[in-house]
Amino acid sequence: MAKGNELLEVIAAAVREGMEEEVLSRCEEALAAGIPAREIIQEGLCPGMKEAGELYERHEYFLPELLVAAEAMHAGIRMALPHLGESGAPGSSETVVLGVVEGDVHEIGKNLVAAMLEADGHRVIDLGYDVPPQRFLEQVRENGARVLALSTMMTTTLPNMRRTVELARAMADPPLIIVGGAPLSQAVAADMGADGYGENAAGAPALLRSLLG
Repeated sequence: MAKGNELLEVIAAAVREGMEEEVLSRCEEALAAGIPAREIIQEGLCPGMKEAGELYERHEYFLPELLVAAEAMHAGIRMALPHLGESGAPGSSETVVLGVVEGDVHEIGKNLVAAMLEADGHRVIDLGYDVPPQRFLEQVRENGARVLALSTMMTTTLPNMRRTVELARAMADPPLIIVGGAPLSQAVAADMGADGYGENAAGAPALLRSLLG
């Protein structure tokens, strides 16, 4: 029976290959072996999906392969999530409204961020992609969210992100705003008024904890 890092690597490979039954079997094995659920998600499931996304970007994977990898990852996450309380996820639990800004349909990175934050014990309201500014604001209000996380992979949709940030800033009780995506940098994020910039999905939990103090 595979143990520790080896088992997490097997889980990552199974996600990358879209082998849902193998993912579920190996996640069950990992949980039985005492590997924390958060570790399974952050060091097994998410890296596998990241690899699949990179293959897609290099045109070595096509959309159907990417979709089955995503479903395999989500199946593993669904299995692991009920065990998060047992694995001692650090930090306080916050409600995070998350989505890809209007005009952009690239959601691989956003999905990874959602998984990482859920693994850290947060409640994530995932609005998907091509989300208008007002929908973000409505969901922040309706869910009492303390955090708004915005993503884009396109320079052409940066104005939509900026507009969303501006509107969120103008709310009576504005949330903490985190932005991320390929065309962004710390300087660009600060210029548009965001509280934090996420360089990658893996760093999202630590970034959120630092902003929440």
